Amino acid sequence: MPNDTASHFLKKYGASTVGDTPAQPNVPVDPDDADDDKKSTVDRTIECPEAAWKPIIVPEAPAREGEFPVRFIDGSHTGLPVLCVRTERGWPIPLMLSEVGAVAFRSVGRGFEREFVTVDRVLSFVADPFPWEDVEAFAIDLANKPELQLRVLPANLPDLAQYSPFDYEVMRSQARARAVQEMANLERLALAVNRSVPTLVDGPLSRVTGNPLPGSPLLIGIAKRQAAAYLHDEGWRTLSTLRPGQRTPVFKIVGIDGKNEGRISVATWFLKLSGGSQLAPNWGYVRVEIPWDQFAKDFAYEFPFVDRLSRWLIDARCRTSSYARMPVSLEPIVRAEESLKPLFTPFPVLVNRLYRTAGFFRGGEL
Repeated sequence: MPNDTASHFLKKYGASTVGDTPAQPNVPVDPDDADDDKKSTVDRTIECPEAAWKPIIVPEAPAREGEFPVRFIDGSHTGLPVLCVRTERGWPIPLMLSEVGAVAFRSVGRGFEREFVTVDRVLSFVADPFPWEDVEAFAIDLANKPELQLRVLPANLPDLAQYSPFDYEVMRSQARARAVQEMANLERLALAVNRSVPTLVDGPLSRVTGNPLPGSPLLIGIAKRQAAAYLHDEGWRTLSTLRPGQRTPVFKIVGIDGKNEGRISVATWFLKLSGGSQLAPNWGYVRVEIPWDQFAKDFAYEFPFVDRLSRWLIDARCRTSSYARMPVSLEPIVRAEESLKPLFTPFPVLVNRLYRTAGFFRGGEL
């Protein structure tokens, strides 16, 4: 067995190999649903009264200069729990091995150029139950191994008044949330590199930014996951009957408890990109976001601007049928993702490197 700090930590806390398992019920909120905060205040009367909601046909009017994105931000996360250690009390703590990255693409003429890219390897787990000197030595050793260069990310201890510390799935969810948060941090970095041009972020804006400065170039977020009940009954009926090229009325999402804490206020609407007999009625649309201050001040509640931006997004939709998320994807984001994924190390290679470091041999013994 390798005689080093990392393997000593793993042996001391009874490390064993684990794989991915189906998510179990009664776990903390998935980080991918972080934009779906039920406490957010929603104003659905921005464009029309709530009772008057109906599908709006997006006209063919082209977007004007400054009304469409020329820069695109995307992040990627690949990770699974690969080891499980035990605290002195016997709590199972999964170690989530992940690779995260972010990329910024910019349109130049008829093509795209990669303006920024960063990739990082991380190992996330709930570290609070372990002596900090052990965690620190473990982290330093993993970071200094040339074949790994792993950065340890301590995850938050779950609320023990609500969840049992013996629940493996709770601990796994915390570790995954920390890795996804690190991906968002890299996306923030990609966004901050250049804020001088209109930019589109793949995901809700609150994940990666605060309110833009007055007069800043347009910022657009595209949320693909639609889990929050932002809509009233008439809104749901409108959404379920959208056809490709149609949108819902604009509505406003304020902040938590109306105080704009933890997220920015946005003007938002659902836009149907794709449809057809092979798609479920809750698939094929995205939710578009722009900062509320930009919509209210820079564009002065101009709903024709919403139509022009929506038309641009419809025209930019992905048309590659072999791409699994084609109905809710934009071509520039797909191109950005395709340029980022080859920079990741094949995941089985990373796992094997970590197992060799841990001292695992035949049969997974340590």
